[in-house]
Amino acid sequence: MIGSKSIRQFRADTGGNVIMLMAFITPVILALAGVAVDAQYTLRQKTKVQHALDSAILAGALAKRDGASDEAVIADVRNYVDALLAEAGGGLDCDAASVIFADGTDIEGEITCAQPTHLSYLIGKEEMEFGVDTTSTYSIGNVDIAFVFDVSGSMNNENRLPLLKTAAQDAFDVLLPDGEEADGSVRLAIATYNNSVNAGQYLNQVTGSSILGADTSNNAAEQTQLSNFHMRMIDSATGERFFYYQEQGECLRWGRRGCSEYAWTTRRRFYSDVTVEDRCVFERVGPQAATDAAPSEVARMTSGNVTWDFDDRSRDKTRGYNQAISNSPSSSGALSTSYEACQGSVPIPLTDDKEILNAHVSSLVAGGGTAGHIGLAWGWYLISPNWASIWPTESEPRAYDDKTSVRAVILMTDGDFNSTHPLAASSSFQQAQELCDEMKATDPNMTIYTVGFQVPDSVQQTWDGQTILEYCATDASHTFDAANGEQLRQAYQEIARDIADLHLKR
Repeated sequence: MIGSKSIRQFRADTGGNVIMLMAFITPVILALAGVAVDAQYTLRQKTKVQHALDSAILAGALAKRDGASDEAVIADVRNYVDALLAEAGGGLDCDAASVIFADGTDIEGEITCAQPTHLSYLIGKEEMEFGVDTTSTYSIGNVDIAFVFDVSGSMNNENRLPLLKTAAQDAFDVLLPDGEEADGSVRLAIATYNNSVNAGQYLNQVTGSSILGADTSNNAAEQTQLSNFHMRMIDSATGERFFYYQEQGECLRWGRRGCSEYAWTTRRRFYSDVTVEDRCVFERVGPQAATDAAPSEVARMTSGNVTWDFDDRSRDKTRGYNQAISNSPSSSGALSTSYEACQGSVPIPLTDDKEILNAHVSSLVAGGGTAGHIGLAWGWYLISPNWASIWPTESEPRAYDDKTSVRAVILMTDGDFNSTHPLAASSSFQQAQELCDEMKATDPNMTIYTVGFQVPDSVQQTWDGQTILEYCATDASHTFDAANGEQLRQAYQEIARDIADLHLKR
């Protein structure tokens, strides 16, 4: 039997062992904790140094672009860095910033620093070293920019369209300065919209077509018309594009107020027989409606078709009703271009020819509704590499994975997005939101600017009170609200300067 004395002796011996073990472990634990604390502090200091070097190199690049000598830029960068690092504190010790001029357009900066430790010195580590670097270009890099202009009827009010033309041309001057040789590094494109977009010479490439033979019956013609209203209908016999209309025949039933029932004949009328624009296109429908997928059998634009409106209550034998949209009678009569009435301004693919851009803007006229989502989509298409096969070779957009290039869309409107094609499944406002979401998700190097010109307070808003301009812009700093012509000019100039500004590359 073990006596109480032996037990007390064992306890004493065990306690001594624990104390000795703790004596060895405690410094290690403190040292590891100290390393963690010092590492975290050093990381914060590194962030400050990175910011200081970024800012200094950017300032130096601006000075270089303005004509400063290499020596002056180096001195300015180092002084700038020293001034910012003096605020970091903590005993931070940094070498002089290294400044290198590379590739004729870039400034590279590097700096090495040592941060004294507060606890790690317990294990002999008195400081933690780190380095940072950055690069800035002092000439405008590769930039593809799409201007999207509202040319709806309301742009004729308050002298808005002439003011837009002046503001746009001011922006062109900033982005493509006179006296500088155009080298293709900065290219601009233009899309205009009212209730549709004029596809111009690209109509056949972006829309589907249906080659149709002779109609076997009046009913067959009506059904063919309804099923092909979204496509270019081509007559197989003549090769010409046509639209359907209904011709009123003999009266089948007379009433007190005239004929109450007519016999109808559905006929074809060829576009060569009418003096209306036949190159208008509308939104896409289907799974690719909100993407920048290239036109294909499942991703084509809806083609606008002229319709013939009639009044079924009239005795006029040249009148009937519009069967292309619905069976509802219309009292407007005659030829209706409401679903194809785009303006004559066609898309201008990417170019650095300022004369072409200025001439196009000068020629703009306004009229019709506001289908802003269609304009927004075409702005994206003009700078999307997925549409490279559509545009001329010299206007092909740069690839998404080209690290040297950035893209921007500048959307302008003076009102609500309020016009859609009858085949559309959702409103213009909703479609614009979906397009903006996809643009941001698809291209991390995309910047979206929005410009509202005398936009009324009554425009449609999201559930949280955002207008479509606020919703689509990259952030709040990229949306502009102009109440007059001077503010519009200032907005476009600020956007142009922002785009032309230097882009840090790390």
